[in-house]
Amino acid sequence: MAKTKGKKAAGAKKSSARKTGTAEKAPAGKVAKPKEPKAPKAEKAVEPKVSQAELDALRQPVEEAKGRLEKAQAEGKALADKARALVGEAKDAYRTALAPYREACHKAGVECEYEGGRSANVSEKVSFLVEKTDKGVRVMVKGQPKTEEVIPLAALKESINKAAYGYTDKHVGPKEEVGNKGGSLSNRLRAVLE
Repeated sequence: MAKTKGKKAAGAKKSSARKTGTAEKAPAGKVAKPKEPKAPKAEKAVEPKVSQAELDALRQPVEEAKGRLEKAQAEGKALADKARALVGEAKDAYRTALAPYREACHKAGVECEYEGGRSANVSEKVSFLVEKTDKGVRVMVKGQPKTEEVIPLAALKESINKAAYGYTDKHVGPKEEVGNKGGSLSNRLRAVLE
């Protein structure tokens, strides 16, 4: 009988530990985890439905604001176009006035203080003359006949970029100094070969 009383007493201790939230010591090797109390079930909040009249009343200011936004964007675009046109006209007038003055400076052997054009960090513009022939493609830097060279079709079939960069490295200069002239030439070569 003593055994059954002991079991009942142990069972009573466990149930009282559950009710109070305290846990009995677990046997060695096992970790007792305290049970977390369950949160009470939240009642679903029912949102009141919005009537069509209320939706229409709320939609009206949105439509008005959207119209004002579109109008402002159109006005902004028109002003930007007008500003670009105005700057373009002023640049044309400046170039027109500058050309005879620079020419006169060069004839007089005087350095012109209005040296327009490219800034110091921009490389010199280079144009290529590209012509397809039977043996390959004849390439020359415009205005420099000594740079004329025929690039064989076999080299172009292998790699147009390698051929273009090889030519520009040899006749124009390395990419680090002159920029992406090889890319420009490779585009011209592709256009001729098509």
